[in-house]
Amino acid sequence: MIIVGCATMVDYVLSCGQPAYTIDVAISMDHMSLQAVEEGLGTCWIGAFKEDEVKRILNVPEEMRVVEIMPLGYPKFHPDPKPRKKLEEIVFYEKYQA
Repeated sequence: MIIVGCATMVDYVLSCGQPAYTIDVAISMDHMSLQAVEEGLGTCWIGAFKEDEVKRILNVPEEMRVVEIMPLGYPKFHPDPKPRKKLEEIVFYEKYQA
């Protein structure tokens, strides 16, 4: 199965300057992927696609935006967890430190 996350309200921009629809769709799809893993399914967030071709194949209206594609299925194997970075490597206090 493939879930295609589309946005209908594409004109709203957050006060930080980011289009709201990309964030809204990404958050909702992320929640779906978390639940999928909880149910024993495998998935992967895909953002590298040709939007015009996806719209044509799925008959998505021109005014909508395709934000994300997410395949969903039963994995052949479950990979081992990746090692985590130390908290000191990813968290900065007060200001960013290169």
